[in-house]
Amino acid sequence: MFPYETLYIYEISGAIPDSRNFFKKDFIGCWNEGESSFLFFSTPHDEEVEALVDQKGYSLVTRNTLDYKAWQAGEELRPFRIGNLVFSPPWENVVIETEEILVHIDPCVVFGTGYHPTTRSCLRALWEVFQKERPETILDLGTGSGILALAAAKWGAKRVLAIDCNELAVETALRNVSSNGELERIEVRQGKAEDFIDEEADLVCANLHLRVIESLLSKEATFKKRWLVLSGLFHKDGREVENRLERRAVTIVQRFEEENWMTLTGFNKNAPRS
Repeated sequence: MFPYETLYIYEISGAIPDSRNFFKKDFIGCWNEGESSFLFFSTPHDEEVEALVDQKGYSLVTRNTLDYKAWQAGEELRPFRIGNLVFSPPWENVVIETEEILVHIDPCVVFGTGYHPTTRSCLRALWEVFQKERPETILDLGTGSGILALAAAKWGAKRVLAIDCNELAVETALRNVSSNGELERIEVRQGKAEDFIDEEADLVCANLHLRVIESLLSKEATFKKRWLVLSGLFHKDGREVENRLERRAVTIVQRFEEENWMTLTGFNKNAPRS
């Protein structure tokens, strides 16, 4: 079972900041990617999209129809466990043990199902950190569905700031945070990861493109954090990131490698807790 059967995707040349003012019925949301926008619907909306394009002076680049399961790389969205958390789509009936906590994640069409190696290894990395100590403030950069922010909150973080530059990701994360009862501890905001690295945090989790990771590593505030969980790295890039961290006295305490991906957990003993 999936939230949608078929996705109807329209690529528009131009940023559409107020897409929900134009579309209501069967509109999933708008994915912003640079100067392009991708409009997602659960039914065809050719006429409405063409009307918007004409009205606003945009260009319709492509229109695509895609099976939702194919969008999720053919993965069946099933419950899985990390530590004492059970992550499950809300449409699955799950029986949990007494000591377990159920976390409902509806990924919509954004990143963060928990099935990609980088997301899964970030969850494992966070669980291991929380077994060593309990970071109180967390900065989740590139939050996607909000899955990592929710894990941190359920494991005991007092405050989590979840950031994503994608409007649809912010909407999706907010729904997941609300449905899991964590609106008091998790704040979701839209913006670029680099613009929030100065925020006070005991731990930064960044599952992002290499370009953004490199931008974060160029900022002094990154190296004032006690814990760093960095992912979205191919092996060869991960080795270079690891070297850069160690040159700044960040100790690599754990390294996850799966398929072509690497996730690094760094610890800075000289950084004070917030």
